Amino acid sequence: MAGKIRHIILVLLIINSFGLLAQNGQKQKVTLDYIEKYKNIAMCEMIKDKIPASITLAQGILESGNGTSRLATEGNNHFGIKCHNDWNGKTMRHDDDAPKECFRVYKTPEESFRDHSIFLKNNTRYAALFDLKITDYKGWAKGLKKAGYATLPTYANVLINLIETYDLQKYDQMVVSGKFKCKKKEIKKEEPKTDEPQPEKPKKEKAKKEKVKKPKVKSIKPNAVLAVAPVFAECPVVGMTPDHHYIRENFGVKFVLTKEGDELATLAKELRIAEYQLVKYNDLGSKKTFTEGEVLYIGPKRRKAPQGYDYHKIQQGETLRYVSRLYAIKLERLFKMNGLDENSVLSVGQEIRLR
Repeated sequence: MAGKIRHIILVLLIINSFGLLAQNGQKQKVTLDYIEKYKNIAMCEMIKDKIPASITLAQGILESGNGTSRLATEGNNHFGIKCHNDWNGKTMRHDDDAPKECFRVYKTPEESFRDHSIFLKNNTRYAALFDLKITDYKGWAKGLKKAGYATLPTYANVLINLIETYDLQKYDQMVVSGKFKCKKKEIKKEEPKTDEPQPEKPKKEKAKKEKVKKPKVKSIKPNAVLAVAPVFAECPVVGMTPDHHYIRENFGVKFVLTKEGDELATLAKELRIAEYQLVKYNDLGSKKTFTEGEVLYIGPKRRKAPQGYDYHKIQQGETLRYVSRLYAIKLERLFKMNGLDENSVLSVGQEIRLR
């Protein structure tokens, strides 16, 4: 009981401290240092298991006391994960809800972050969180509290205050916008601390290889998807597939941008939709494979554009198929509204009716 009381008092003090900082807009250097050190790992975990990096960082800051807790410094355990029956690794004893409780020990902090993701993903009580938008950090914070991750009534608000005070949501946006790419190893293993001088490690000589730059060849087709992708990449992200295709939304219709070599059958299975529906929604005909950056709608397109989008002026190289994708309007409706068909030749500056 004494251990439990001490733990609750400590957590309350931490929460109160973070709450005051959030209200005053102040930022602690130790927290900023923690964020800088572990932000890349949190973003990598977001890519792997669709847990917002902002949530992971906020929980790490809170649970580990900015990485200064005994569990973090001696056991690389940043999330206070206990042993449980399925843990076969090293352990350490620490007073928590009860004296000398068993906690997991990791070789590196990175392993702790990985185990945290696995813990949330494989626990059925948190399953509903993965149905939220991947950028909905408020929904995640409230959902964690509701699912019983923490018993303290203010837990969700503390996470949200941390995220907003330290602008942690920007790391979520870096992932969904594709600005962050996960490297194989984001954090180097820390060397053991000792006062004795360490022997110098022999340096391995690497054979120098001359880098030969291959010329980049771009094949521009009349209906080039290269002209489409940059526009659609700015559409808001509303979800993610198991294979890390971001689900975006354009004029209320959901779509994904294809990757080089994607196949219709594989995408249909991943999106849990019939192949014939994808063919119908996107006027694909006999097309079965895709190149990088093609727009693939996963729901029926609109019959007309929203108010304010009355006409589209044709630019060089544009087709009605392009206009159909751009405004998420059914191709057959464009044909009908404009008295055109598949074989119609468009001219630059020609106005296409959208509604």
